[in-house]
Amino acid sequence: MEQQTGDITHNIVELRESLKIFEQRISQLKDTVRMIDQNNIDKYNEMKGLMQGFSASLSGLKTKVLELEDAIGRIEKESENFARIQDMKVVEKYLSFIDPSRFLSKDDVIKIVENYVNSKKWG
Repeated sequence: MEQQTGDITHNIVELRESLKIFEQRISQLKDTVRMIDQNNIDKYNEMKGLMQGFSASLSGLKTKVLELEDAIGRIEKESENFARIQDMKVVEKYLSFIDPSRFLSKDDVIKIVENYVNSKKWG
């Protein structure tokens, strides 16, 4: 009977030691899981910050694209008022035909400009 009591005691001691080892492993696993969770949270926050930065940059780029589209639209509207090459060639032909330099000298043009600048219309 003493033999059985010794065997049972020995088995209980081994079970206690095994239980302690399992408890230590569980504790280590819990620590590892906590560390992994914290790393995941840190990475999530980092990625979230990057995404917010990208979102802000994208928003700024979108605004600039809209401004550029608006400017291009205004340029297109203004370009409708520009003279076409054909129109300028017609004017050039008429000017070469008329030759305004035959009617006014350089001195006459300078006097006209000076009189205009000095007149009340300028100011």
